[in-house]
Amino acid sequence: MDADPTPLTRRGFLARSTVLAAGGAALAATAGCDTLSPRAIATRATARSAPEAVRPLVQDLAVPDHAISTGDAWVAFCDALKPLAGHVTGPASGGDLQLQTEGMRALGRLVSLGLDRFVEHADPRSPSFYDLQTPTRKYLGDNPDQSYRGAAIEGGGIYRLRGSAEGAAGVEIGVYAGSFRSDAEGPGGGRRLVDSLDEASLAIEDDGSWEILVRPDSTPGRSARNELRLAPDANALLVRTYFWDRDRRVAHAMPSIERVDVDGPRALMTPETLIKGWIATAMFVDGSLGWWNDFQGIQTAANELIEMPDDGTVQTPSQVRYLNGRVELASHEALLVDLVPEDEPAYWSWVLQNLWGETPDWRDRPIVRNNRDVTREADGRVRLVVAHRDPGHPNWMDMSGHARLMLSLRWRGASALPEVTTRVVPISSLA
Repeated sequence: MDADPTPLTRRGFLARSTVLAAGGAALAATAGCDTLSPRAIATRATARSAPEAVRPLVQDLAVPDHAISTGDAWVAFCDALKPLAGHVTGPASGGDLQLQTEGMRALGRLVSLGLDRFVEHADPRSPSFYDLQTPTRKYLGDNPDQSYRGAAIEGGGIYRLRGSAEGAAGVEIGVYAGSFRSDAEGPGGGRRLVDSLDEASLAIEDDGSWEILVRPDSTPGRSARNELRLAPDANALLVRTYFWDRDRRVAHAMPSIERVDVDGPRALMTPETLIKGWIATAMFVDGSLGWWNDFQGIQTAANELIEMPDDGTVQTPSQVRYLNGRVELASHEALLVDLVPEDEPAYWSWVLQNLWGETPDWRDRPIVRNNRDVTREADGRVRLVVAHRDPGHPNWMDMSGHARLMLSLRWRGASALPEVTTRVVPISSLA
């Protein structure tokens, strides 16, 4: 099959990872049914322009028993991952060995996340939450102040969720549907937020606990306060919980989810569902890094900040907006970032990330500052100092041995983004 000549938009880059991924859980749920044969799945997947390296895996779906019993499926999966190193060693890395090293680590982390998402937690009939972000798992713009839990669902199901927002700055539970496709079948891209609840609209008990019912609903709005509605093509739940205190964030318990309208134990793993999970994982890694490297939100001038564009592919929470910029500093330089937060929301933060969208190790480096751990001037002004070493400033953010990093403001509220100014100065002038 020839490569698709149609140019890819930013949604199109993610389509490579999510055409199968978005439907992976639903396909896994049909394992053992007669409605979709392995050969039909393989044909359909190939028709959706799977990357060349993934096609041997797709072909294995036509004879899954043989591919698993001989080990050919594992070989094909490993072969599909091999060329993805080009995402982190190619032009995007700028020949920077430190960046390439962290990129290789990012590849492994993305494979781990893909296997969690599309193999271990892929069945919407027996759903469970997985962690997208931990101190050592990072995904395209992680936030150390935030736990980020996902679960696979389907539009016809009924689900009960339980969780906790004790000590949290905020929480948002969102239902997502569609995919990131941008082609003749979906020229505008189809990923969207179907419904969501946050701390302002969610009934939370005195101990911080909450419970939500998620169900199909053809009528606008919801019949009860703690309900979320499902669209027919709903496929994912995301629970974002924000904390001012990172110790609380690390200790935050995983929410639970149960399928109310389905009884019985979890389905056994089959050759078909395992291979489908591997296909989705390889495409997820390929599409995620390909999209990130071309994302306009990281294409900024040095030491300047822009409001992050979002054409719908970023899955931005309903209340959040971002300022992004690339920081480039010599060892003797510091970047001053000044702002006067007005009408500020309950939570905002600044975060440093490498060019793969991963934070440096925040367990022992100051790479994040939120509105409760910054020191303010008498007039309310906040000054951040980004530098390679501590100049003795209370709001220092550590470049962590990098010549280049990304700096991002996460503003979680309805008020206007603050006016922010930046300038580079000699670090000696701050003594």
